[in-house]
Amino acid sequence: MADLRTTTSERPAPTAVRRADGSEVTLTRDQARLVELVLEDEETVSPQDAAVLLGVSRPMVVRWIREGLLEDRKTGAHHKIPLMSVHALREQRAAAGRDAVAAVRDAKVDASAARRTAASRKRAQARIARRDHTS
Repeated sequence: MADLRTTTSERPAPTAVRRADGSEVTLTRDQARLVELVLEDEETVSPQDAAVLLGVSRPMVVRWIREGLLEDRKTGAHHKIPLMSVHALREQRAAAGRDAVAAVRDAKVDASAARRTAASRKRAQARIARRDHTS
């Protein structure tokens, strides 16, 4: 029977772990396998579920998988996306949105462009009024 788990080329087996104090501990082969089993046991979601969580379409999720923005575990022909990857991308997109809003808020207003826009709007309203009057 084929092994449907993530191949080691996608995620290399751990050889060491880093403690909270920053020191590293080298793992034996058995310890490395146990850590790998724990890492493989993370919760995953389908591309459709990821799309709902991210507020985008399923094809967009598949595109992000291809582009490497979302991690996935392929099981046969199906993609399974680690929930942690979905949450990380959602936070990254939210931060980018906050940055964009801040950039617009902090941008200088071009007074001459505002006057040109107002003048264009006035001319368009006059054309519409003339058209409606002659109809």
